[in-house]
Amino acid sequence: MFNSNRSLIVGAGLSGILMAWELEKRGVEYEVWQSPDASLNSASRVAAGMFNPVSFKRLVSVWNAEEHMNIMRRTYSELESFLDIKGKIIHSSPILRVFPNNQYRDLWAKRIKDSHEVSIWLNDIEAEIDNKCTEEILAPFGFGIVRDAGWVDLPLLLDSFKSFLVSKDRFFTKTWSFNSKLTKSFCRIIDCRGVGASLDLASVGIKIQADHGELLTIRASMDTKGMCINRVKWLLPRGESVFKLGATYKWDIVQSAPTDEGLNELLSSIRPIISSTTFDGLEVLNHESGLRPASTDRRPYAGRVPGYDSIYILNGLGTRGVLVGPATSAHLANHLFDNTPLPLDVSLSRLKTLRT
Repeated sequence: MFNSNRSLIVGAGLSGILMAWELEKRGVEYEVWQSPDASLNSASRVAAGMFNPVSFKRLVSVWNAEEHMNIMRRTYSELESFLDIKGKIIHSSPILRVFPNNQYRDLWAKRIKDSHEVSIWLNDIEAEIDNKCTEEILAPFGFGIVRDAGWVDLPLLLDSFKSFLVSKDRFFTKTWSFNSKLTKSFCRIIDCRGVGASLDLASVGIKIQADHGELLTIRASMDTKGMCINRVKWLLPRGESVFKLGATYKWDIVQSAPTDEGLNELLSSIRPIISSTTFDGLEVLNHESGLRPASTDRRPYAGRVPGYDSIYILNGLGTRGVLVGPATSAHLANHLFDNTPLPLDVSLSRLKTLRT
């Protein structure tokens, strides 16, 4: 007989920790296992943790922006209180979007004038430009600001929750896969291994794509008024003239590692938007990389794995994991413990490639 009160979460990246939090709130017994080599390709450890409700390419709200923003803020605030690190996980950093041309500036103005759905996130152009733009930032076509954006300190969140798990004897360094013998100690297994689950999931028709991303930490003598600067890439302030600069995107990479190509791409991206004096004086402090687990349709995967009665997944959070992860983990927990149907956007039932 399986223990009807215990769950096993495999993976201690963002999805694993968010899933653990959902079980913790419900008083469900659980353990978290992490593979010894899990940190080698971990995107959670490297990511800047940014959240942004706006897609700048078409200037529209991202998928379910309001719901995800509300649940995200509530979840990380709960975790701050629970872990006794109030004010240290979630941080506000409005995004200053440098317009690439006059057409983009006109589109921004039109979105606001027409009360387009994205306009709730946008600040009026003229109201901000004289007060916010600094001499180090070059914006010949002007810029707009997304107010409700920021970042989550993922390393602090992951380390703090892991410390809690260790203190409760619930964290173990162990390897697990679909071929592992199903222990009777658990009634269910929730697979949150990210790209580490790719081969297992492919065997049942679920594709996890590895999106390789690189990120720089730089020091630069500039003041962005606490705002993230965005054009082709983004420049996120982290205090003391230190910024995160990201990110690159490259597919079909098996082993993550920083590259000269990535370094040059990132530095070249910000040259047009900061003064030459500032650019010439910047210092690269760190260069990191990781593999983001991405789904084929840019929506997370949640639900029971076909052909396995007791195995579930939470995966494919992708580049917006910080934003969409809290809601998706809550949906899966509601499904498991309250028999609530999973939203079609995240349910595995939307896939036509599944093999039972």
